[in-house]
Amino acid sequence: MGVRATSADERAERDIGRLAAALGDPTRRRVFFAVRAAGAEQTKDDIAREVGIDRRLAGFHLDKLVEHGFLEAGFRRPEGRGGPGAGRPAKRYRLAERELLVPLPERHYELLATLLLRATREAEVVSQEVLERVGHDFGFEIGLAEVAAGRQTPPASLTEATEGVVRLLSRYGFAARAEGAGGLRACACPFEELAFDDPARICGLDRAIWRGMLAALAPDATLSVSATRARGDDACLATVDASETAG
Repeated sequence: MGVRATSADERAERDIGRLAAALGDPTRRRVFFAVRAAGAEQTKDDIAREVGIDRRLAGFHLDKLVEHGFLEAGFRRPEGRGGPGAGRPAKRYRLAERELLVPLPERHYELLATLLLRATREAEVVSQEVLERVGHDFGFEIGLAEVAAGRQTPPASLTEATEGVVRLLSRYGFAARAEGAGGLRACACPFEELAFDDPARICGLDRAIWRGMLAALAPDATLSVSATRARGDDACLATVDASETAG
């Protein structure tokens, strides 16, 4: 008998496992995004400074990312620093050439939801609070990428922030549009099957991602939801407001 080809579902399961092990920890996600944003090889000292953690902790997370195939590493000196007396070359980390998930979050938005839904079902310690915190971090990274690309300058006005969130949501399959002063309508959802299967968890994750996006664009704004497709409404409706605690 020939070897059975790996199905798309099996590949997805493997990717889910890799995501869970490699990027389930918030500090490790920050380390991964720091390496990716640098665009060049990084040492653990470089990442420790960028992320604001101890160099040994940075090295631990970097090595875990190598172990799971997200990064590659080797001992190399910077160009022009060879010869006697140069000392031991530093261990340097870079994105793995065969990394399937490097385009996070753009290509694996739904995979993240699948991963987190499975985690909440299989591990009692993964509470809804933890799920939404991870979603918020994820959305915040998307918003920061928008800022880094120069498409948004925080702190944005409520109108600008709403338009920015609408633009991001539309990019990720929500068919979103702005409505009135601070209003937001999403008429589609990339999580549709998951959301109808488990609206409490997935809609909670979804809204946490929206709030993370907003936090990167307008830190003092809040987002409240008044309607949800997965609970029978025609669209998901939200409003962006000034925070009650904002000055």
